[in-house]
Amino acid sequence: MSLEKTRHFIASLPLDDDAPRPKFAAKSPVEAVDIDNLPNGLVTGSNLLQFEGDLSPQLRSSVALSLLAAQRVAANDPITQTPDQWVARHNTVLQNLNWSIQGGGHIKSKFDNIDIAVHQAIIPFLATAFTGGVGGGSLIIAALDQMKKIDADKPWITLFNRESRRFEVTEYQFSVVKKEGLNTTLQMACARFDATFGQTQVLFVDVTTQKAEFMAAKSAMAADSSLLAAMNDDLKLKLAAQTKSFIASLPL
Repeated sequence: MSLEKTRHFIASLPLDDDAPRPKFAAKSPVEAVDIDNLPNGLVTGSNLLQFEGDLSPQLRSSVALSLLAAQRVAANDPITQTPDQWVARHNTVLQNLNWSIQGGGHIKSKFDNIDIAVHQAIIPFLATAFTGGVGGGSLIIAALDQMKKIDADKPWITLFNRESRRFEVTEYQFSVVKKEGLNTTLQMACARFDATFGQTQVLFVDVTTQKAEFMAAKSAMAADSSLLAAMNDDLKLKLAAQTKSFIASLPL
């Protein structure tokens, strides 16, 4: 897709400010994040995101905003009525933002250990999913590992849990982004929990009292770095009202 077509697509994105019927409770703001100077680790809605290596501020911003745009469009599209439809709509937005999906798959995972919290049980899955990366998702894993030591009501945790709930599931996304040649690549891993976990803060649930099973998915995406950087201003303009409520820095 040409830059001109991409800019038109961004301008016409049906975000929740434009949506005819919001699906979720009113959003609350989080601590302000400087979209022009993003850190290596941040929360973008339901996605825990890690940047690896030397990515320019424009690339970091475009990646974070692309993912946020895909989530907001999928969340407010009245056609999406199931978790799989949400994922399909989400990925369609990314493809129209020039991300190509290069592979992926789904597996069912079951917790074999007991007396552990959900965020600890996810870590082995992520360690495997991000094998081969420069940092191997180390910031994401560190953030999850630190949850046992910090307040569960921290704004970034509240945001991550809130935006991960959709329909009858809670689905967390974890992404590692780096630059490879002329492209920016994204490895994404997802963990989907069913409704037996209720509406509590799922990441702090002890699996001994819950259904200890989740659906895991992995996918790989790539986009031309120069095109991503070129569409940054359009994404920032379109998503300006979204950043304070849906993007937060990880306290690492």
